[in-house]
Amino acid sequence: MSKTTFTVADDKKTLLVERTFNAPKHKLWNAYTDADALAQWWGPIGWETEVKRFDFSEGGEWLYIMKCVDENQGEWFGQLSAGKAVYSNIQPEDSFEYTDYFTDEQGVINEAMPASRTVLTLNENEDGSTKLVTKTAYDTEAALKQVLEMGMEEGFGQTLDRLDDFVRAA
Repeated sequence: MSKTTFTVADDKKTLLVERTFNAPKHKLWNAYTDADALAQWWGPIGWETEVKRFDFSEGGEWLYIMKCVDENQGEWFGQLSAGKAVYSNIQPEDSFEYTDYFTDEQGVINEAMPASRTVLTLNENEDGSTKLVTKTAYDTEAALKQVLEMGMEEGFGQTLDRLDDFVRAA
């Protein structure tokens, strides 16, 4: 339907991501809040996600490991990337917040990598489409710059492409 837009806020440490999906918001909510659904679309193209732990509740955690399974991605093939989200301020089918951490496969936080705080909001439009907005804040400009240089924009854009395919098929 539409492509993803990425905007660095005036504070230079907040990233705003917006995309409209041709699906009702309950489908997007379920895609984010059901572990089996998340495992089917989370991660860039060519990567698979294993959900190690999932508790979508206030203070609950989602621990996941992504693995590159695409041989065409060269040095990335076979690489693992683990992360953990800790949920808060859940407003069913409208919004939730989470703090996101880079971790090892056991969920131990990698202090050398920047953590972020995200507010995810879903707004259903009159035509039945849904606008997804994430506002992700980092502690410093350098932290946001670091994840952007790591390819976060391309990776998250591809992740939302996969989410779009997932909700269309659901």
